[in-house]
Amino acid sequence: MTVLKPITKIFFFILLCGALHPTFAQTDTNTRASNITVFESPNDSADLATDFWTEISEEDERWLFGEYESFDIETTHYPMVDFSNKKDTTFITLLSGDERYVHPCDCPVTSRFGVRRYRFHYGIDTKLRTGDPVYSVFDGVVRIARRSTTYGFFVVVRHSNGLETYYAHLSRLLVVPEQEVKAGELIGLGGNTGRSRGSHLHFEIRYLGAPLNPEDLIDFETGKLWNPILELNTHHFRHLSEVAKLKQAAFHTVRSGETLSSIARRYGTSVNAICRLNGIKSTSVIRPGQRLRVR
Repeated sequence: MTVLKPITKIFFFILLCGALHPTFAQTDTNTRASNITVFESPNDSADLATDFWTEISEEDERWLFGEYESFDIETTHYPMVDFSNKKDTTFITLLSGDERYVHPCDCPVTSRFGVRRYRFHYGIDTKLRTGDPVYSVFDGVVRIARRSTTYGFFVVVRHSNGLETYYAHLSRLLVVPEQEVKAGELIGLGGNTGRSRGSHLHFEIRYLGAPLNPEDLIDFETGKLWNPILELNTHHFRHLSEVAKLKQAAFHTVRSGETLSSIARRYGTSVNAICRLNGIKSTSVIRPGQRLRVR
């Protein structure tokens, strides 16, 4: 009978322990990724390392992309998903756990979501002074922080629930793309850059590229959310009919000598209809170069 030497007995004991008690890989400390536990078997250290980092990479993608297909730091607006025929309800969690909502700035609303004469205004304007702080409303990651012709200096923050929030006409940017931000974190200073007539914050909320009325989510009087869960349904896209009408709208630039009556006859409409579309009275004076919506 073969007798095992003491050193051999110790060696087999170690192997047996390894088989009965698998080793747990160290969990990742990156707050963006969930803790990951990987069972390690003998002689697979290389595979373990590859699988471990692949898993974290996928988590990072979910953190960055959310419900989107990419994380584009240049394209201002993603192509809008068409929700005009939405029949069901999508439940979107706005707050979970210890997350919170913070109002972008402590300022009164000056212009609301909706038709603004010749175009659709896809956000809420709030009055502020140049240099006033602007905060991220939810936890998220900065997708865009740059200047554009229309928005001026602006920031887009992506959130993990498919929402993106826009903060425009800033005087200064205080964040950079791919930077993680928390609700209430300072992301910029108010200003009057881009297509703007006076210092104000233009604030938008979009879901998969489609604009939502911020006042459907937020009570701007109290600076609080209406509900921590958004029940997204056809009601939230009721404005699409107005957008469609605007796309079919016709406009006329007033020429010298023209009157509301002559313009109405030219387009086969009425003076009252033109006045209603432009928010003017039949007695209003029109001037050469003035642009009027005629249908």
